[in-house]
Amino acid sequence: MSPAIRVALVEDQRRTREGLAAEIASGADLQVVGAFGSMEEALPALERDPPDVLLADIGLPGISGIEGVR
Repeated sequence: MSPAIRVALVEDQRRTREGLAAEIASGADLQVVGAFGSMEEALPALERDPPDVLLADIGLPGISGIEGVR
């Protein structure tokens, strides 16, 4: 069995974030390693423990998803 793909997501809408996290976690080969409400909240955690995949809303308040991915 191969290791799970580690996924983090950044979404400012709580219900959307929680729904996406639940859907991702239901995948057999996927593991949610972080679900953040802002890029400012996410960046320190992502730098300490980078995921394999990052899903980020591009229209976040503050640091946008595009800026944060850089």
